[in-house]
Amino acid sequence: MVTYNMKKKKSETSGSLLPSAMADVELQHIERALAQLRTMSNHASGTLNVEYWRERLTAVSAGHALVPAQKRRIEALRTALDTVAKRPRDATSPRRRTTNRLWAKAA
Repeated sequence: MVTYNMKKKKSETSGSLLPSAMADVELQHIERALAQLRTMSNHASGTLNVEYWRERLTAVSAGHALVPAQKRRIEALRTALDTVAKRPRDATSPRRRTTNRLWAKAA
């Protein structure tokens, strides 16, 4: 009988962080939402609630064992959110509805 003594990562033994593969699912969702909402923010149909999506990114960062490529994706998404947040809003349209409820339900 052969036994293997494999060391587990600290995150695997403590159970405190989710695996990086699960972070990919979250990041893909946020990337799709940001791309869609970036387009929608140019129209009267909706706006991007930047703080909500920053919170989602923070939750992914804090809750998953990330690899370097995922950390770079998160930083790129934060930069994209900053860019969207700096866009001037269309002052001619009345109050614009937020679309975050739609994306939150899809998550």
